[in-house]
Amino acid sequence: MIVLAGGALLAGALLLDRRERRRLTGADEPAPARGVEAVDRNVPTYVTQDEIDAMPAPSSGQGGDLPRRGEGFAFGHAHPDFATNSAGASLDTPRVLVVDGDVTSMRELLRPLSGATPEHPLAIVAAGWHPEVLTTLAANRRAVGLPVLAATGSTQDRRRLAELLGIESLEAADLQAGYLPDSAVGRAAHWSSTGARTWVEPEPEGRTST
Repeated sequence: MIVLAGGALLAGALLLDRRERRRLTGADEPAPARGVEAVDRNVPTYVTQDEIDAMPAPSSGQGGDLPRRGEGFAFGHAHPDFATNSAGASLDTPRVLVVDGDVTSMRELLRPLSGATPEHPLAIVAAGWHPEVLTTLAANRRAVGLPVLAATGSTQDRRRLAELLGIESLEAADLQAGYLPDSAVGRAAHWSSTGARTWVEPEPEGRTST
């Protein structure tokens, strides 16, 4: 599952600094073959930020209102590309992960993202995000429709969200170690958010496994 998620992320990988890309890999050159068929079949395609910006936003052409059901929180999604329509982000039956700390690398998200599907997208609320991680998630939303939403919440909001969904907050060190117990991943009936506010409606059972 982790390998599959990694492949999906690499499919939409981007390198923000073109000059650095030229220095490391050569201008517009594909990743070198490794001589291993299973690896060479999945050589990632690198996309520049300009190419990502030229793609339509995930919410482009998606009209509709934004249901505001459930409990409100004083944070919103962390990038406009997490929106699903012109009003904001509206997710049915999302999985929700609360992180007590900063997300500092994409590697930390491989396991959580392995369970993200269009039917059950993943919403992650953390204390903070490394800018490159946030940019990469947003780029994958735009390039390959990755079913993910990232948000930055205060300690109070993160604690209350975990209580609402009956889950445990995951320590940043656990996420970095690849530890993801079922008790840390909840499912909501619905998630709505703008860039400043979020509303979460819990499912009656309040907890689900990955």
